Amino acid sequence: MAFNTYTPEQAGEVALAAISTSLDLARHVRRYTEADFAPGTGGKAYLRIPSALTARARSLRDTSTAVVFDELIEKRTSVDLSTNLVSAVKIGDAELRLDITDFTKQVLRAQGESIADGIDNALAGLLSGITASTAPTGYDAAKPTDVFVKGRRALRAKGVDVANSDLVAFVGGAVIDDLLLSGALDFSKTGDANALRTGSAGRIAGFEVAETSRGIADDEIVFTTRTGLYVATVAPEVPNGVSFGTVTAKDGLSVRYLRDYDATHLTERSVASVFVGTGISPLYDVERDYDTHAATVTAVDGGAVVKVSTSA
Repeated sequence: MAFNTYTPEQAGEVALAAISTSLDLARHVRRYTEADFAPGTGGKAYLRIPSALTARARSLRDTSTAVVFDELIEKRTSVDLSTNLVSAVKIGDAELRLDITDFTKQVLRAQGESIADGIDNALAGLLSGITASTAPTGYDAAKPTDVFVKGRRALRAKGVDVANSDLVAFVGGAVIDDLLLSGALDFSKTGDANALRTGSAGRIAGFEVAETSRGIADDEIVFTTRTGLYVATVAPEVPNGVSFGTVTAKDGLSVRYLRDYDATHLTERSVASVFVGTGISPLYDVERDYDTHAATVTAVDGGAVVKVSTSA
């Protein structure tokens, strides 16, 4: 792409593609997008907590007793944007004319990669802040897959429907080494020859195994679901005073790209930015009392996430 022949839309597409292909942790979490954030909400996307009801039993042929009606009571919680990730570079006249041979590779791709790393860094901070369970795992390096079965059990105990959820495990390097040495990640067992190229090391006990050195120690594992953690991205508006600018959104990601010229300092300015928020998705437990016909919805502490240390 020549530096002076592409359109704002083309530049935005290149920057967003660089973000999308460079993501690591964010490949395995839920994404909230521009469509989830209404104007005037202060950077919050409100999620409805569905009502819980208890069905009432009636005699098969009862036509005299009045039907009892319940009220729907919905609450809400929010997904919050917290950070403005910005990659801004200045390119002098000499650099632009004599040094830049491919604007896509030398500028746009580098900016997109930096935004992607910033998103992953925010998720890494989230993983790092999760307190590991103090319960012993009984981890055996010779049989490392056993801890994944225990991970399913731990999520099930929190009310997660593990049989019908897309399970994800963020796994530290030492545990990955044990899995490789044990043969647990062999194609004949995982059934996915392209796993490593898609950011996954394979599947174990229903978990998509995502190796990472960010946010967790080498001996740690974070068991969750694909919707257990989230990242939200919303691109800022293009200012009216900018002639070369665009917002690009695709596949749950977005970015704003601007380009202009600073005549005071004789520099071209290239700016990519996006508002970002990360967090643990809320998880709720529903309890029904068929004697009183009451139903209660209670938030599960820590959501659908369990962190363990294999050294415990």
